[in-house]
Amino acid sequence: MKKQPKHWLIFSSLAVQIAVVVYAAVRGGHWLDQHFKTQSNFWALSLSALGVIWILVIIQKQSKHLNDS
Repeated sequence: MKKQPKHWLIFSSLAVQIAVVVYAAVRGGHWLDQHFKTQSNFWALSLSALGVIWILVIIQKQSKHLNDS
């Protein structure tokens, strides 16, 4: 039988994943705003919103995986 990782280890890696997604979304949106020379922060806000949705998907998958084991 394979030993399962501790719950705190799973959730600490989840925090790193969330940080990476938020950072990539904001930096990518900021770069697109500068590249297209938009007056507002349209791309930064849009990609940030998509990043939040992606984070919710990651949390849902991790929670389901945790409940299954």
